Amino acid sequence: MRNIRGTLLIFALAVPTTFVHAQSAADSLHVVDETIVTGSRLAIPRANAIATKMPLPLHKTPLSIGIVPQPLIETQDGATLSDALANVSGVGVHTNFGVHDLFYLRGFDSLANGLVLADGAAEPEATFYQLYNVDRVEALKGPGAFLYGGNPLSGTINLVRKRPVPASDFARVNASVGRFSTYRATLDAGRALPNPNLALRLNALWQEAEGYRDGKNSAISAVNPTLRLDLGERSTLHFDFEYLTSEHRSDSGLPIVHGSLPAVPRTRSYQSPFDLSEQTIVRLRADYEWHLSPHFTLRDKLYYTSLDWPSQGTLFNGAFPNAAGSLDLARTLLDLDDQQRIVGNQLEGLLELQTGDVEHQLLFGLEVAHHADDFTLDIALLSLVDLFTLAATLPPSLAPFMPAEAATDSLLVPLPDQATAAQATAQTWAPYFVDRIIFSPHFELLLGGRFDWIDYEDALTATQRDYRQLSPLVGAIFAPLPALSLYANAGRAFAPPSSQVVGDRDPEESTQYELGAKAALLNGNLSANLALFNLDKAHIAIPDDNGITQQLGDQRARGLELELAARLAQGWYAQGTYAFLEAELTRFSESALVPTADGFVPQIFDRTGNVPAFAPAHLLTLWAARDFGQNLTLAAGVRYVGNQFVAEDNVYEIDGALTLDCGLTYRRGPGLLRLNLKNATNSQYETRGFGATSVIPAAPFSFKATLGYSL
Repeated sequence: MRNIRGTLLIFALAVPTTFVHAQSAADSLHVVDETIVTGSRLAIPRANAIATKMPLPLHKTPLSIGIVPQPLIETQDGATLSDALANVSGVGVHTNFGVHDLFYLRGFDSLANGLVLADGAAEPEATFYQLYNVDRVEALKGPGAFLYGGNPLSGTINLVRKRPVPASDFARVNASVGRFSTYRATLDAGRALPNPNLALRLNALWQEAEGYRDGKNSAISAVNPTLRLDLGERSTLHFDFEYLTSEHRSDSGLPIVHGSLPAVPRTRSYQSPFDLSEQTIVRLRADYEWHLSPHFTLRDKLYYTSLDWPSQGTLFNGAFPNAAGSLDLARTLLDLDDQQRIVGNQLEGLLELQTGDVEHQLLFGLEVAHHADDFTLDIALLSLVDLFTLAATLPPSLAPFMPAEAATDSLLVPLPDQATAAQATAQTWAPYFVDRIIFSPHFELLLGGRFDWIDYEDALTATQRDYRQLSPLVGAIFAPLPALSLYANAGRAFAPPSSQVVGDRDPEESTQYELGAKAALLNGNLSANLALFNLDKAHIAIPDDNGITQQLGDQRARGLELELAARLAQGWYAQGTYAFLEAELTRFSESALVPTADGFVPQIFDRTGNVPAFAPAHLLTLWAARDFGQNLTLAAGVRYVGNQFVAEDNVYEIDGALTLDCGLTYRRGPGLLRLNLKNATNSQYETRGFGATSVIPAAPFSFKATLGYSL
C-alpha cells in the first residue's frame, strides 16, 4: 500500500514510507526461460506477467506495459532502476538528493504514486534499486491497485530477479573502471549440484565512486544467493536471500536564487559535514509452486523486507544579502533515523477452465501483510555560508547569543518544535482476482479487483485509520487482424495518507481511462504500441519534502505514448519512444513556511492551473545497436527531455536537454570488453533538487570500461 508513506522524502530521506504494499508475482513472473548472456543480444519483448501475474502476450494485454530485458540493460551499462526505466515511454528519471532512485510516471512522482516490487514483493520506496541481479524490469502504467493494493496510483514496477538454472554450471565476472574514480565488480555464478533436484545461483556486487560533484563519494556492496529445490515432478521451492549495504553523501545541488542559478562551479556543494545516508536492506523470499493438474496451479510466497536507514542531509532555505555585499545561503539539517519492516504472505491459485465456447484464465489470491515503520525526524539550524566564498557565518537569529568564533560549518542548533516521529503499523488483509475471458481469437475481456482491509495505528500520535477499499479494473482487447490489437481499460487505485499526516484522512485516489493499439508487423520484427490516457488523482494530502510544506488538492494528466521496437535487417536492433503529456493541478493549494529577515512566516498559496513539477510536455528516446558477426556490437542512443518546472509554483523552469550515449561490446571466446560513453556531447542540464529551492547539475561526459570473463 502506498506506504502509509510519507511523500516526505526528506532529502535522502523519504521520510518513511510508511508502508508499501506487497504483491506477488511468484514464478510466473519468470515468463521466459532465462539464458545466460555472454554478450548483448537484443530482442523485442513478447510477454509480461505484471499485468495479471500470469504469463500473457503483450499484444493480448489491454494495459500499457513496458519491458526492459537484461541484454538491453547490459548494453547500456545500466546500474540502477532509473537507468532501465529511461527506456520506457512516459517515464522521467532522476535521483533524489543523490541517494536514491526517483522517477515520474505519467507526470506523477514514484514516491507518492508508484509501487516498486522485487519478484512481486514490496520494496522500500527510497533506495537505489540495483540491477546486478535483475533479469528484466516490467512496468505497468496506470492504477495497479486491482492486484497490488494501496499505493500504485500511476504505476507499478517489478524487478524480476535472476534464479537458478537447472542442470547448468556457469560463472561470469565483470570488473569496471570509469571516470570520477568509479570502480565496480559483479559476479553471476550458477551451480547444478550432484543432487539433480538442487540448483544454486549467486549474484554479488561491489562498487565505489567519488562522483562528479564535490565530496559525493559512495560505496555499495550486496550478495544474493538463491536455491531451487524440485520436490518431485510437479512442485518447486525457491529460497532467495539478499543483503545490501550502501553509503551515499546527500546532494541538494545548487540553490535557486531570484529565479536563476548563481555563477558558481557546477561541481560546488553546499552540504554540511554531517551529510551521510546509510542503508542496510535485507530481503527474504520463499516461493512454492505446485502444479496439481494441467489446469490448476497452487503457489505461495512468504516474504520479508527490512530497511535500516540513518540519514542526514542539508536543505536550502533561501539566500539573503550580507554585510560584505554578497549573499548568504540559509541552511537546515534534516536528521532521519528510520526502520521499516514488511512481512507477509501471498497464497494464489491459477485455474484454466472452459464454460461453453468461452475460455477463462483465472487467478485468485489472498495477501496478509504487516508493515511497521518506526522513525524520528529532527531538524536543526546550520551556519550560513557565503554563496561565492563558502565562508560560514551565524544565522541572524543566533548571532546576538553566540561568539563569532562559533560561526563554523559544524554549527548545529536543534529545533525541537519541528521534530516529528512515528511508531506506525498497518495490518492488511486483501483478497484479489483476475479473470482473462477469451470469447474468440478476436475478442477478450480482462476483469480484476482487490478488496483491502487496512488497519493503521501510530502509537506516538494516537492516530488510527481503518480503510475498506475496493480497487477494480476492466479491460478489453479487440483483434480484427492477427497482427493488430485495439484495447481499452478503466481502473481505480487508492493510497492511504502518509504517516506524516496526523488524524483521520480520506485515502488519495486515482482513476484512469485508456485507449490504445498494439501491432506486431513484418513477421514480428516490428512492434508498435500506442496509448492515449486520462489519469486523475484526487484528495492529495501530503507533506512536501521538508515536512513543513503541505499540499492539498487534485491533479490531472492526459497524454499520448508511442513505443517502437524493430529488427528490420540482419544484426540490427532499434527502439524508440515518444510521450506527449498535458498535466495540470486542477485544484491545488500549498501551505509553506516562508523565510524572512524576521524568521519563518506561514503562508498559503493557490497553485490551481499550474503544471506539476517534473512533468515535461515532450519526452523522446531512441536506441540502436548493430551486431557485426558474433564478436562486435556497436550501439548509440539519444534522449530528449523537454522543459520542466522544478516545483508547483512554476517559478523556475529547467531547459530541455538532448543527450547522447554510446556503447561498444567486443566478445572473443569467454572474454568480453565493453566501453560505454554517457552524455557524449557533454550537455549541461539539471535534474531534481529540493522542491523550489535547488536543482542538481546532471553528470557531464563520462565513460566506463568493463572487462568480463565467463566460465
